Amino acid sequence: MTPAQSKRKAQNRAAQRAFRERKERHVRELEEKVNNLEQASSNLVADNERLKRELARFTTENEILRATSGSGDRTHNHSDEPTTTGPLKYTPTDFYSELVPKGEPSRLHRVSTCAKTGEKLLGAGATWDLIQGHELFKRGLVDIKDVSERLKNITQCDGQGPAFPEAEVLKAIEESAAANDDDLL
Repeated sequence: MTPAQSKRKAQNRAAQRAFRERKERHVRELEEKVNNLEQASSNLVADNERLKRELARFTTENEILRATSGSGDRTHNHSDEPTTTGPLKYTPTDFYSELVPKGEPSRLHRVSTCAKTGEKLLGAGATWDLIQGHELFKRGLVDIKDVSERLKNITQCDGQGPAFPEAEVLKAIEESAAANDDDLL
């Protein structure tokens, strides 16, 4: 073996050794990154679970507060001043507002007006009452699941929860009844 060949073999061995060392270092770095990401992921999962529990607790607390403050305060609070509750404002007359024509009994559910269109917006309870009170529903021609699916696409938020434009609710009821009529043919 000539000195040039010997030198070349030594260079190849050194290059291979350097490559193996770089490869091992890179694999160690990747394993460390995987471990860090797995730890971060498990921390995020734990935080998510904690936040879900807190949300459920706050939701329950909110429902309890609404249930306990709703009926008694209406008769005793004659002030038209809105009550500030965080960034939203609650006016006691929101649930039985001037949207109810004179002579009709006050509604028990939230009814508001869209600021953009002026259209009547019904809260979930008012929407349910409208559906149940509709003549097509009383005749058994309305599929509630179908109406719900139709309303999912037009849900708005009026600052106090989901709300549905009254005209769209009526349209969903009529389309559901028409679709059910087609099924019977």
